[in-house]
Amino acid sequence: MSRTRHHRIPQRKRIFIGCEGESERSYAALLQQLLGNRAEFHLVAEVLNGGDPYALLESAEKALRREHTLARDPFVERFVILDSDLRGRSVERDGLCIRLARKLNIQLIWQEPCHEAVLLRHLLNCEQRRPPTTRESEEQLRVQWPGYVKNFGRDRLSERIDKAALLRVNRHEPDLAVLLKLIKLIE
Repeated sequence: MSRTRHHRIPQRKRIFIGCEGESERSYAALLQQLLGNRAEFHLVAEVLNGGDPYALLESAEKALRREHTLARDPFVERFVILDSDLRGRSVERDGLCIRLARKLNIQLIWQEPCHEAVLLRHLLNCEQRRPPTTRESEEQLRVQWPGYVKNFGRDRLSERIDKAALLRVNRHEPDLAVLLKLIKLIE
């Protein structure tokens, strides 16, 4: 009589990633892909609603409440990815955003000034580029990545962003590096 062994598959640790838009959600999906099938972590990326940082954090709070009511495993960490060009419109609301992030135990990943600039810094010899505006970030990214369009999906992102690209960006994006180190994509 043969015995079959049942190997218990360990439950992945869940990490919440609140995303300003589809581009950031695709980036989170790319990170999950780079982690591979035997990943220790499961990234739960949620597109948030809102026009400023505080509204996005309020949307994150609702998403976290919804997750809690579904009785799923709790998140071991929580992040929200935000474009820094959204800051400064209202000092009061910016302050409320920071306080709500602390209350919810959310780490903010500020993209300077936007997601396209962060993508640009993943590319070889572009790590230190700091375009001052979203428009200039998009223009520089399209020069370096012909064919790039906003809201590229995970598969298109993976054409140019790999673990070597994460090592490059790690040195220049300290907020993002916290996430990358936590999920062990970089050391």
